[in-house]
Amino acid sequence: MLADIASNVIANIVFWLGLGLAAAATVRVGQRRFRRFFGLDANQQLAVCLSNTWNAETSARPRGYSVSLHELRAAEAVTRLFGSASFRLPDLVRGLVDAIYLGGHRYDFHMTVSPAPADDPKRFAELGGNLVVVGAAARNGVRGLYLDENLVNLRLGTEAGADERFVEVLGGADVGRRITSDSLELAVVERVHDAARGTTVVFCLGRHGDTTWAATEYLVRNWRGLEKEFGDRPFALCLGFQDLGYGYDYRPPRRLDVLRG
Repeated sequence: MLADIASNVIANIVFWLGLGLAAAATVRVGQRRFRRFFGLDANQQLAVCLSNTWNAETSARPRGYSVSLHELRAAEAVTRLFGSASFRLPDLVRGLVDAIYLGGHRYDFHMTVSPAPADDPKRFAELGGNLVVVGAAARNGVRGLYLDENLVNLRLGTEAGADERFVEVLGGADVGRRITSDSLELAVVERVHDAARGTTVVFCLGRHGDTTWAATEYLVRNWRGLEKEFGDRPFALCLGFQDLGYGYDYRPPRRLDVLRG
């Protein structure tokens, strides 16, 4: 009787120890990939930078900050990603991982808004950390800064001042080539390494707010696959989404083009 009880206790101890070791190994691999993808190994600062839709013509103040609902929803998606150890672990294990393992790998994550149109984006304090930049250059001064500094490889036609629906290649052998689609809404997801500032920047943008949200949702849902495919190298994706009609009905996009760094 006592021998049976003792064997059951030992078997349970061995089982839970094995489960703990397997969970720890899974988390270590996942965390290493996670930090590498967003540049958190070298710099523990990361901010989501939303577009600033504030308009001086409708305000008596010299500067202001306003965000769209679609970009706010996009920021919420990224916040969910960074808010916990989202590595497909059981709920029973995830709490232990958050409390113990992440304690040694903490990072400063927050949400911010692009500088007002009259402000100099080079003085934007968050440039010293890693960024997820949401939105196109028309409303996002940080995105405009990286375009001006020639650090990105894809830009929307609207960012070039055109009304046509296309994405333009800015670097490599195909510079100047235009990616088009008659049936899909175009979006860009791109990761660059800012060598001068020592940071990693990920851009998510589309022609409209719903497409920008969809591009950000794509990043949140697919960062593991992107990390596996590209490692820590720069990349730029031109994605084609079905027209969302300003809704939130996410459907996986088509990859229309891929640029590898």
